[in-house]
Amino acid sequence: MYDCYLTCPRGLERQAQVDLEHFLTSSIIDKGGIKFNANQSTLYNINLHSRIGMHLLVKLFEFSASDENILYKEIYSFSWNKIISPKQTFIIKIKGKSQNFINSNYLTLKIKDAIVDKIKKIKFSRPSINKDNPDVIISVFINNNKITIYRDSSGLSLHKRGYRNKIHRAMLNESLAAGLIMLSGWNKLDPFYDLMCGSGTLPI
Repeated sequence: MYDCYLTCPRGLERQAQVDLEHFLTSSIIDKGGIKFNANQSTLYNINLHSRIGMHLLVKLFEFSASDENILYKEIYSFSWNKIISPKQTFIIKIKGKSQNFINSNYLTLKIKDAIVDKIKKIKFSRPSINKDNPDVIISVFINNNKITIYRDSSGLSLHKRGYRNKIHRAMLNESLAAGLIMLSGWNKLDPFYDLMCGSGTLPI
């Protein structure tokens, strides 16, 4: 079983939890997402069929760190060679705040160095960073001294359904649209009217 966290639009956590009832028997609402345990088959199903979720994160490990040296040591101790190969690319995304790690750019660099150093020691080669289309996405959640490391099993955000050739930056997020429809109480039997339809996100 995997310890998972499904991110969703803020304010739609309850709707995301209801959406997950198709796949899970229990889950816990958290700020900005849902926590739960799932097997690999369920991970696939959620990534394929979740309407409100955005990123399905799988927990790798967690630890406490009060300074950059402890942070580096804890990150380095993980078997990154089992997650990222030297031929792959990766990116690190950080969320949260800590009085001990104020500069998020420096923190990202420190984590990257620990990951690369560990892989290079074992594989004698190192992976590269790719900000646009990485093979592996590592998400780091920080809450004061507590640091939790996840691997993003979704890749691109799940709201990107793949049916649009071009996406305007002001376009309604598909996950948000699905949550709003759930909030409306639409029963799927009555006609659905979108009187202010733009690109058709709500009806689609």
